[in-house]
Amino acid sequence: METQKKGIGALNWTLLLVIGFSAQIAWVIENNWFANFLYSDFGAQLGVVTAMTICSATATTFSALFFGTLSDRIGSRKRLITWGSILWGIFTIAFGMTHYLRDSIYNDVMLIGVTIVAADTIMSFFGSMANDAGYNAWYADMMDDSNSGQIGAVAATLPVLGTLVGTLVGGMIVNGLATKENPQAGYIAFFTIAGAVTILVGIASIFLLKDSPKLRPVKDGSFWHQFASTFNFKRFVSNKELALVFLTLCIFFIGYNCYFIHIMNWMNYTLGFKDPSLILGIPLVLAMLISVPFIKVINNKRVPDVAAFATVLSIVGCLFIYFVVGALKGSLDTESALSPANWSCFVGIILVGVGYVVFMQSMTVWMKRLYPEEHRGQFEGIRILFFVFFPMIAGPLLADPICRLFGEKVYQVVDNGNLVFVTAQQATEMGYDISSIAEGYLPVNELFIAATVVTVLALIPMSKAAKLYKARNGR
Repeated sequence: METQKKGIGALNWTLLLVIGFSAQIAWVIENNWFANFLYSDFGAQLGVVTAMTICSATATTFSALFFGTLSDRIGSRKRLITWGSILWGIFTIAFGMTHYLRDSIYNDVMLIGVTIVAADTIMSFFGSMANDAGYNAWYADMMDDSNSGQIGAVAATLPVLGTLVGTLVGGMIVNGLATKENPQAGYIAFFTIAGAVTILVGIASIFLLKDSPKLRPVKDGSFWHQFASTFNFKRFVSNKELALVFLTLCIFFIGYNCYFIHIMNWMNYTLGFKDPSLILGIPLVLAMLISVPFIKVINNKRVPDVAAFATVLSIVGCLFIYFVVGALKGSLDTESALSPANWSCFVGIILVGVGYVVFMQSMTVWMKRLYPEEHRGQFEGIRILFFVFFPMIAGPLLADPICRLFGEKVYQVVDNGNLVFVTAQQATEMGYDISSIAEGYLPVNELFIAATVVTVLALIPMSKAAKLYKARNGR
């Protein structure tokens, strides 16, 4: 007991930071860079991106629930972290290697889709095994009254830092190593480096990481009985406030996933930026700094007010991007990301970025405080359904027809040594036979209108949950 009071130790703090940070870089690659790589290498395959996101969400959710149950039954998180990380890294590298299939399957859209989706799905499966089921449970095992605040703060900060570093460093590698002979060389290098680091983290964990001495195997009947107990929605629905909070979270992220999965390609190809990483990375840094003061407001039991403000700010950000960025598209300096001409992009991303960060801060506190202590693991499983599974299926399914309805078919061709997307007429004028080129669609500005409409709907269950919150806290 005395050892616990002194803290978790320098080694565990180091592992907490290193494992968590490397995992977030790997997730950023999947969430931000895989779709960008797909467009660059195989053309504007909107349907493949949609399928990839849906299959990834399904694999992530099943893996988290399956290995979470297994981890509880065998009483070990270490095995999931080590072997999950190694396999996660291998399939991150493998995704980049799909480039070498390009020449043989370029015009076979079905085969492209199956190959890309399979690689991403397998990677997500092992990623969730290592991170969601293993790492998250491992640091939760170490939490007590003396360190929960510090550990919780680190765990909440790592995704933001991972997004920043993954976006900025990824942009440097992807664009810095690209050549006319192989424009995808930077992607392949970035995926290989990140995958190798993830593998090394897994190998290091074999020798350095230890499970909490408090961890014991917990078995509740058969494996599948214990697995199925996660879906005890009767207990979930009985907590009306928590059910409304989860519903709010789900609706908000359906709107978020309408545009976020496409945002790199939107900036790269729809707006025309050579390197969109700075346009995304710098505003995210500012958004993180701006969001810091809201922590104090949240701690003062103003959680619903902060969550509502964040939701409204996200709506304003989406509307700003659609109307202002859309109107100024022709005047943007796509060659120099830091040009004053791009102020509208920075403002728009800052608005949605602050909205996202503050929303996550407030909703995380709101949810965690409502979890019944004896069923926290089960409610974490339910949270994955509302945070990952449903939004990452509904969001892309909504975005796909919007891009097809408001966009125009495009074809990937070579222009002065560069891969570019052009319309059918432009391709014909350039001397290309479009019958031999796979057609596709670029992300459209209307995605932000769709996100606005969906996000507005999130205010309905939030307002009902807020009334219950205020009644519970005597306000």
